[in-house]
Amino acid sequence: MKHLFVLLSLVLMTALSVKAQPRLEFENTTQEMGTLLWHHPRTATFKVTNKGTQDLLITNVRTDCGCTDAEWTTTPIGPGGSGMIKATYDAEMLGHFNKGLAVYTNLDDKPHYLQLVGVVAMNDAVEQTAEYPYKVGDYYLSTDDIEFDDVNKGDTPTVVLSILNSSKKSYRPELMHLPKYLTAQADPAVIRPGRVGRILLTLNSNELHTMGLTQTSVYLSRFMGDRVSKETEINVSATLLPDFIETPSGLALAPVAQLDSTHITLPPLGKKKKVSGQLMIRNTGKTPLVINALQVYNPGISVSLNKRRIDPGQDEKLKITINANTTYFKGRRRVLLITNDPEHSKIVVDVVVQK
Repeated sequence: MKHLFVLLSLVLMTALSVKAQPRLEFENTTQEMGTLLWHHPRTATFKVTNKGTQDLLITNVRTDCGCTDAEWTTTPIGPGGSGMIKATYDAEMLGHFNKGLAVYTNLDDKPHYLQLVGVVAMNDAVEQTAEYPYKVGDYYLSTDDIEFDDVNKGDTPTVVLSILNSSKKSYRPELMHLPKYLTAQADPAVIRPGRVGRILLTLNSNELHTMGLTQTSVYLSRFMGDRVSKETEINVSATLLPDFIETPSGLALAPVAQLDSTHITLPPLGKKKKVSGQLMIRNTGKTPLVINALQVYNPGISVSLNKRRIDPGQDEKLKITINANTTYFKGRRRVLLITNDPEHSKIVVDVVVQK
C-alpha cells in the first residue's frame, strides 16, 4: 500500500509539472512581405502568445543572414499574455527572398522557426537613384559621362564605372570600341542578379597626342553580340595639360589669363535655332597670352575667337553659341581653353541656357 501511494504521488507530481509550464503559440509562422522597393527596408511583426501556466521568456532570436535584424520582447510573458518578435529585412538585394528566424525560449532547447518571404524590385520611382541614375537595358550605371581631368603626360589614372544588375540573370559587363589609349577591366568578371559590379577604366596618357580635350564614345555590351547604339553609349573625355618648367623669373614674366567669368547664361532658345553670348579674355601678364586649344564638350556648342594670341594689356571677345539641337548630344555644356599661362593652363567655362 505504501509503495502504491508513493507511485501515485510521483505520477501526480509529474502531471502537475508537465501542466505547469509555458506553451508557445504564434499567430502565424510565415510573413508574406509582398514587394519591397530596393534600398527600402521593411519590418514584419510576429505575435507570440503564452498558452501555458508559467512565464514564457524569449531568450534569443537568430537570423540566417546579416540582411535581417530582429528584436523581441525581452521581459517574461505571463500565462495568457502576448509578446512580439519584429524582423526587418534590409532590401539590399533584388529578387525573391526567403529568410528564416530561429526563436529560442525557456520552454526547451529546440528553436521555433519563422519565415520572411517576398521580393525586392525596382520601379520607376527608384530607377533614377542618386547612385545609379542611368539605365542601359536591365543595368543601371553610376554615370554615362566619364572624365579624366587634369592629366599630365605619363599619368595613368583610373575611373570606376559602377553597374547594378537588375536582371534575373548573371551579367558579364564589357565595353566595346575602346580606343588605344583606354583599357577596361571588369570586377568581378560576372555580376550576379541584384548585385553591383564595376568596370575599371584606365587611361594611358602617353597614347594621347593632342594637347587639350580628347573625346570618344565607348559602348556597354548588354549581351553577347550586342551592337553599338545611342542607348549604350558612354562618353569619355580626357584633358591633357601642357608641360611647364616653372621658375620664379619665368612666372614673373608669364602671361596671365583673366575672364569676365567662367560661367555664362544665355537667353532661352524658344523657337530660335541658336542663341549666343560673349565673354572677354584679357592678358594682364608680361608676355603674349596664347590660346593653344579652344574646344567644346558638347557638339551642340560652337565657339569663336578672332585672335589666339593676345598681347599684354589687350583683350579679346570669346563668342559662345548654343544650337537648338544641343540636347540631342551627350556631354555637359562647357567650353575648354588651354593656354600658355602657367597658373591657368586650363580654363573651363560652364554654359547655361535659360528655360
